[in-house]
Amino acid sequence: MRKNWCLSIVIIFPLFLAAEPRFIKPNHSAPSAFAIIVDKTTFQHTSAAILAYRDAVERDGLATWVVMDDWSDPEQIRTVAKKLYAERPPLEGIVLVGDIPIPMIRDAQHLTSAFKMDQERYPFNRSSVPSDRFYDDFDLKFDFLKRDSNDSLLFYYSLRADSPQRVEREIYSARIRPPVADSTKYTLIARYLKRVACKKTEQNLLDNILTFHGHGYHSEALNAWEDQTFALKEQFPYLTAGHGQFVNLYHSMSPDMKNIVLDNLQNPALDLAIFHAHGEYDTQYLIGYPPAENIDQNVAAIKMFLRSKMREAQRHKKSIEEVKKYYQQAYQFPNSWFDGADDDSLIQADSLYAARLDLYVADVNKIQPQAKVIIFDECFNGSFIKMPYVAGAYLFGDGQVIAAVANTVNVKQDNWADEHLGLLSYGIRLGAWHQQRVYLESHLFGDPTYHFSPLPESGDFQQRFQNRKLNVSQELKSPAVVRRTWAVAQLYQQQKAKSIPQLVQIYRTDPAFNVRLEALKCLADSRSPEFEKLLSVSVNDPFELIRRFSVNWMGLIGQSEFLPLLAKKTLWDVSERVSYTAKTAIEKLGPLQADSACRAIYEAQPKHTARERSNNLSKSFRRSHEWLWQEILPMVKNDTLSLKARIDEVRTFRNYQFSDAIPELLRITIDPQQTPQLRQATLEALGWYYFSYKRATIIATCETLLNDKNVPESVRLEAVKTRARLLAGPNDPVNP
Repeated sequence: MRKNWCLSIVIIFPLFLAAEPRFIKPNHSAPSAFAIIVDKTTFQHTSAAILAYRDAVERDGLATWVVMDDWSDPEQIRTVAKKLYAERPPLEGIVLVGDIPIPMIRDAQHLTSAFKMDQERYPFNRSSVPSDRFYDDFDLKFDFLKRDSNDSLLFYYSLRADSPQRVEREIYSARIRPPVADSTKYTLIARYLKRVACKKTEQNLLDNILTFHGHGYHSEALNAWEDQTFALKEQFPYLTAGHGQFVNLYHSMSPDMKNIVLDNLQNPALDLAIFHAHGEYDTQYLIGYPPAENIDQNVAAIKMFLRSKMREAQRHKKSIEEVKKYYQQAYQFPNSWFDGADDDSLIQADSLYAARLDLYVADVNKIQPQAKVIIFDECFNGSFIKMPYVAGAYLFGDGQVIAAVANTVNVKQDNWADEHLGLLSYGIRLGAWHQQRVYLESHLFGDPTYHFSPLPESGDFQQRFQNRKLNVSQELKSPAVVRRTWAVAQLYQQQKAKSIPQLVQIYRTDPAFNVRLEALKCLADSRSPEFEKLLSVSVNDPFELIRRFSVNWMGLIGQSEFLPLLAKKTLWDVSERVSYTAKTAIEKLGPLQADSACRAIYEAQPKHTARERSNNLSKSFRRSHEWLWQEILPMVKNDTLSLKARIDEVRTFRNYQFSDAIPELLRITIDPQQTPQLRQATLEALGWYYFSYKRATIIATCETLLNDKNVPESVRLEAVKTRARLLAGPNDPVNP
C-alpha cells in the first residue's frame, strides 16, 4: 500500500505583485474549507512552495484559501478565521505559516493540564502560556494587556471573567514555524512545504507504530505501562494480527536505549511515533541514571549527583557553599564527595555520560526521522517561542516528518494522550483528531490536513466523519473499538443528560478499555448522581487507568461513603499508582476518618499482612491532617504574615482540594476586613473544586458576592469566573 515515490510538482508562478490581494480564493469547491495564513514577507520568499502546498491540499478535498498580510496583532487573524468560518463552505481549520503573532494567555491556568506558575512572581514571558486556542476557539474572550518589548511577535492577553471557562474549539489549527531565527527560515519553510506536497500523492496505511516510555513518566509502575499498551493495541488491532509492526520501548529495557530509539526513528516504514516522557524545549529525557549494582557504583553515582547540584547552583548564581552544607547536614556526606565540580576532565566526563541518557536537538539534527507523525507527550517540546525547539527540529530536519503534536509548557502525565488516536487509521485528518485536545498548551505543528490512507474495512467512515454524517446509534454497534469510542463521545455531546442511562449501560457492558473509559469520562463531565454511584464499580475495573481516575474522582467529590472503597484501594490495589492516588484522595476527603477505615480493614485481615503499610498510612494521614489544620489554614488566616505569604498558602488548594477547608475559605471570601487580593486568590482556589459535593455552596457564595454592591471589582470579577467554572465543570474531566 506504500509508494516510495512522489509526483514531481513543477509550477511557475508570476512574481509577487505590489498590489497583491489579501485573499487568494480557492480554486476548487469542496464540502469544507481550509486556510493558509501567512505573513507577507514569508509569502514573498516562499510563494511557489505555499501555492504548491495549497494545490495539494485542494486535490485532497479541501477548498483552500491563502490569506496574507503584515499582521499587526492576533485579533486580525482571529477576525479572518471567524469570517471564513461563516462562509460557505465553512472553514474546518487553519495553518499559520511564518512569523505569525503569538498569543500569550494569562489568568487561564485552569485551561491547562498542569501549568500553575505564579503570575506575580515571574516575568510575563515565563508565566504566560503560548496558545493558539486564541485562534481556534472563537467563544473565548480576552483582554489585551501588552506586546512584549523584546519579542514583537508575543502578545499578552488575560482570559476575561465573562468568557466561557472551558475550551471548545470550532476549528483546528497548526503552526509551520522553523526552529531558527535567521533568514534560513524561508528556505526551511519552502523545503518543508514541497515535501508535504509530494507526500500527499502517496498512499500510506498507518501500519507501523513506535512508542517510547521514558523514566519517571509512569513512576516506574510496569502495570500502568502494560495497560496503556493494551489500550493502544485495542485502537490498532490489525498491528497485533501480523499486518504491520508495533514497537513498544520502555526506558529500562537497555542501557543503550538512546541509540535504540534513534535507530527505530530512522526506520523507513515508520508512520507514527509516540513519546511518553519528560522533556524540555530542547531535550527529551529518555532513560535516567541506571541503577547501581554495587557499593562503588552507588558512591560514584552520588558523587556525580553532588557535582551536578553544585554546577547547577553556579549556573543560577546561588551559593555553592549553601548547597554543600544542605547535603552534608541532610545526608552526612564527606567533604571529598563534593570534589571535582570545577574539574575540566570530570565536567567533560559527566557531560558525555549525561549525553548518552537523553535526546537533544543536536541529536535530532544528525538523523533522518522517518515517522510521518510524532506525538510528544512531554513538557515544553513544542515551546515554539524559543529557538531551537524539539518539535521544530524534527519537522524541519532531513527526515520525512509531516506533523508533530507537542506542548508549549509543562504538561501533566497520563492525561489520556492516546484518546481517539485510532481514528488516524481510518484516514481522519490529523487536525480533526487534534481538535478534540482541549488544553491551552497542546499544539499541532506542520500540515494539519495530513491523513493516512483509510483501512480497507473502514468503508465510507472517513467521508461520513468529515461531512459530520455519522449515525451514532449505528456506530455504537460497530465491532471496531475506535468507532464505538468515538460514538460514545458523540452520544454525550449530542444528548448530554439524556444520554446518562445509556452511558452507564455502555460502561457496564462494553469489553473494551477505551470504550469504558470514554463512557466514564462523559459521565464524569455530567457530574451526576449516576456517575458518583458508578464509581463504586469502576474503582475495581481491570483497566489500571480507569481505577486510577476513579479513586481521584472520589477524592475530589469528597463524599465520606467513598472512604471504605478508597481504604481498600490504598491497601490492596496491585498498581502502586492506584494505591498512591487513593491515598492522596483520602487525604483530600478526610484523613482522620480514613485512618479509622484503613485500620478496620486491616484488623479484618490476617495479622501478618499489610501491618507496615497500615502503620505508614496512619502516620501519613495524621501528617496530612496536621498540615491542613496546623499549617496551611492558620497561615492563611494569620493577618500578621505578609499578604504574599498568605496568598501562597491559599494557592495550595489549587492542587490539594481538601474538602474540610471549604467553609474556612468561604468565610475569607465574604469577609470585608480581608484584603481584596486575598479574597480574590481564595475565590480562584475555590474554582478548582469542580467535583466537590459542596460546590453548590461555593456557587451560592459567589452569587452573594455578585449581589453585594460594596464588593471590590477584582473580587466581583473573580466571583463571576469561579461561578462560571463550577457551573461548566472542568476543562477536561479526567484531569480536573
